[in-house]
Amino acid sequence: MYKPQMIENEKNLHCQMKHELPVQMVILDSKLTQNQKLLCQECINNFESSYNKTVGFKKVVQKIEENIQQQLDIIENQIITNIKQVESFQIQINDLKSIVLQQLDQLISNTNDWIQSLKQTGSQYSKYSFFKELDIIINQQNNKDDLIKCQNQIKILNQSWITKVNSKLEQFKSFQYYQQLKEILNQLIKQNQQLSPNQLLFIDDTNEQKEICNEIVFDSTGKIMVSTCENKIIIWNFNNGKIEKVQMLAEHQKVINCLVYSKIKNYFISGSQDGSIILWKQLDYNQWQSSKPQNEHKKGIYCVILTQNEDQLISGSQDFLINIWRIDFINNQLTFLYSLQKHTDQVISLSLNESERLLVTCGLDKSIIIWQKDANNRWYLYQFVKQSKLDIGSHVKFLQEDKFIWVSYSTNSLCVFEQKDGQFQEIVEKKVQFSNFIQKCLNLPFFPIIYIKDKNLICLRHMKNIVLLKEQIDGQLSIVQELDCQDWSIHGTVTKNGQYLIFWGGKKKKYEIYEIQYK
Repeated sequence: MYKPQMIENEKNLHCQMKHELPVQMVILDSKLTQNQKLLCQECINNFESSYNKTVGFKKVVQKIEENIQQQLDIIENQIITNIKQVESFQIQINDLKSIVLQQLDQLISNTNDWIQSLKQTGSQYSKYSFFKELDIIINQQNNKDDLIKCQNQIKILNQSWITKVNSKLEQFKSFQYYQQLKEILNQLIKQNQQLSPNQLLFIDDTNEQKEICNEIVFDSTGKIMVSTCENKIIIWNFNNGKIEKVQMLAEHQKVINCLVYSKIKNYFISGSQDGSIILWKQLDYNQWQSSKPQNEHKKGIYCVILTQNEDQLISGSQDFLINIWRIDFINNQLTFLYSLQKHTDQVISLSLNESERLLVTCGLDKSIIIWQKDANNRWYLYQFVKQSKLDIGSHVKFLQEDKFIWVSYSTNSLCVFEQKDGQFQEIVEKKVQFSNFIQKCLNLPFFPIIYIKDKNLICLRHMKNIVLLKEQIDGQLSIVQELDCQDWSIHGTVTKNGQYLIFWGGKKKKYEIYEIQYK
């Protein structure tokens, strides 16, 4: 890489006598000055000296350049080594630059999506029904339900985006503009303080039922309540926290374990200990038509859920199977499609994520299984989820697209699982510890987890308690209230608007109703 280069021009070198002839010889005498050491041909012819050690000019130059080259080789090796290190450093800087730019581009993309989501939310509530609004005017009603719903939806939307953006912003703490961005987010957080469940207010417990009630559900209006009564079903009117019995339905042979009510049509579905599933269609105010019982399951059914468009039903059973059904509402019938067979014991709880591309299930075999839809919309095994402490699961519920909670059968904790790098992992630091834990007692599978997103409300039964929780901005779950019912047989639900909690207790053999207050 480096070659010796003489500073002086060889043609400009001359002897002491300035004969203007090329230098031919060099006198190796330290006492002589620069030009005195140089001899041209004429100087050589007349050369007289007591120190007669002379060397040819070309040979001296060659010797000098050999010495210089040896040094240059050492220097060159050192420089090449250093250059490689600097180039490696430079590559890392370029990679860092790319990552920073990607992160900034992602933040910009997130904020664009955030803005678009807010705009879409506004557009959603700009549409109205002429006749519905006309009735409101005629009846002089002050209908603010849509306004409150929209405001809560905006708060939930902001909360979700703030959490996502805030975590990415932390990478830029050392930058000058970080604090300015943080202040804007803090202002949004203050403005976005969402109503959260605060406490339970007792309303009523005047309705008795001696027979066991395993499940309670509501229609989308919150006016119709359906509950089980051993192997029968009771239809109730529900109004401002008060219930009135309307009708009793009887088709199942054994105790009914689970119900699910349609959000878009007037029908519900029941699953029984006799292994049968029945679809119930409302024909008029007090007339219900039952479908032919389906007995594909060979043992008792613990849980049933509907897809969002309600064209399919998913059921979990004591026969270790998860069955997929097609729903034909017009003809009031269920058709068995296929089974999922990876559990090795009773299946107790099911939940779909927001996009319905993932299904999580748990049961007595101490496994938590994630199922995913393939290109043909059939479910297949995706993951057996690892637990920090292996235990039976009694309740499982997706809260977000990539986040679900799980409550064990025999411990006092709620575990949070989130998807990281395509796999669901337990986030140990987000675990919630319940109080009033009783050793060697079981957390029964009935009373599924209720999650009302626009109210930031999670309601579940744990041991003898009914627990209300809420999700914080940082994604942590916090307990709002634990209602100690002093009863192992407590089965119930929350109205779809999050206003009322209702449950039946085996100890008092009564329906108890509470209003959920928010602040």
